[in-house]
Amino acid sequence: MWVVRIALLAAGLVVAGAVRSTADVCAYVANSGDGSVSVIDTATNTVCATIPVGETPRSIVFTPDATRAYVANGHSRTLSLIDTAANRVIATFPAGRDPRDLALTADGTRLYVTNGSSDAVALIDTTTQMFIGDDIPVGNAPRGIALTADGSRAYVTSVVDDQVFVIDTASNVVFDVIAVGSGPTNVAITPDGTQAYVTNGNAVSIIDVRTNHILRDLRIGNSPRDVAVAPDGGRAYATNNEAVYVIDTAPQSIDTSILMTSPTAVAVTPDSRHVYIASGDTIVVLDATAHIVVPAIAVGAAPLSIAIADVPTGCSGNACGGDCTGDGTVTVEEILTAVRIALGTQPVSTCAAADRNHDGQIAVDEILTAVHAALDGCVPP
Repeated sequence: MWVVRIALLAAGLVVAGAVRSTADVCAYVANSGDGSVSVIDTATNTVCATIPVGETPRSIVFTPDATRAYVANGHSRTLSLIDTAANRVIATFPAGRDPRDLALTADGTRLYVTNGSSDAVALIDTTTQMFIGDDIPVGNAPRGIALTADGSRAYVTSVVDDQVFVIDTASNVVFDVIAVGSGPTNVAITPDGTQAYVTNGNAVSIIDVRTNHILRDLRIGNSPRDVAVAPDGGRAYATNNEAVYVIDTAPQSIDTSILMTSPTAVAVTPDSRHVYIASGDTIVVLDATAHIVVPAIAVGAAPLSIAIADVPTGCSGNACGGDCTGDGTVTVEEILTAVRIALGTQPVSTCAAADRNHDGQIAVDEILTAVHAALDGCVPP
C-alpha cells in the first residue's frame, strides 16, 4: 500500500488539468514484402510494434472505432483481423482470390474486397466473417475501392479495362461505368462525398459523384499509384513512380510536387497536418503546411498500404505502463522514476513507457497505471 501512497502524493504535485485522453494517432503499414504490419506512433514517429500477418499484405482498413484493423493478404487469399489494443491478429478468414483493396461501411458491418483474379468484389459480413451473397462482377483485375460518405455507392477501378465501376450498395449491382485513363489503380472520395479522385495513365481524374462525369484530369507524370484526400477536404495527395503531388481541391489544381524514391502508398493524419508516404522500405512524413519532409521511418519490406486513425488504446499495444526496461514487470524503482518525472526532476526519456499518451509528461492516470502494473501485472494501456 505504501506504493499507492507514493503515487497519490505525486498526483497532488502534478499540475491541475493534466488529465488527458489516452488516444494516440497511429499509422498501420502493410508490408507486402515480409508479411507484416508496422505500427507507427505518429507522436514520436517510431515503430512501436510489428505484427505478423498473411503473405503479401496489400491493404489495411480500420473499423469505425479503430479497435480493429482488417488486412488483405494477397497471396494467402485471407484477411487478418488485428486487435489494436494488443497489436496482434485475433482472426484469419477467407477473402476470395487475390484480395487487393478494402472498404468498410460506416457502421462497420460490411466489408468490400476487390479480388484481382476473380474480376469481382466480394462482400463480407464482419459479425460472422462470412461472405454475403454472390460476388459482384466488375471489370478485369479490379484494384482500388472507395465508398461515398453516405455509403450509397462504391467506386472500383479496373486496371485492364481502363474504367471505374460504380456499385449501388443497396442492391450491390453495378449501375454505371466511367471511362478514365489507362491502368487506373486507386480511388479516394472527398469527405463531403461529391468527388472521386482516381489515379490512372499519367493523371488524376476527378469525377463528379452526382453525375459520374469527369470534371478534370490533372497531369502528374507517369505511373500514378495511390491517392488520398485530407480529412478536412482541402487537399489531395497522389504518388507516381518518382514523386508525391499535392493537389488543391478548390480550385482543382496541382500545388506542388516533392521528389521521392519510388513512392507507393499515401495517407493523411486525422488533423490533416501530416502526410505519410511509403518510399522504398521506409515511411516518409510530410508536413502538409510547410511541405517539409522529416527523417524517414524504417518499416518492413515493400510497404503497399497505410491506414491512420485515433486508436483508443494507443500505439504500443499491451506494453506495461511504467515498464522502463521492457522486461514485462514494473518495479518500485520504476514507479519512483515515474514520480520523479512527474515532479520534473527527471526527463521523460528515462522511462518513456510511463508516458502512455506520449505528450512528454507524466500525469495522475499514468502513475496509477504503473502502480496497477506492479501490483496486478501488465494491464492494457
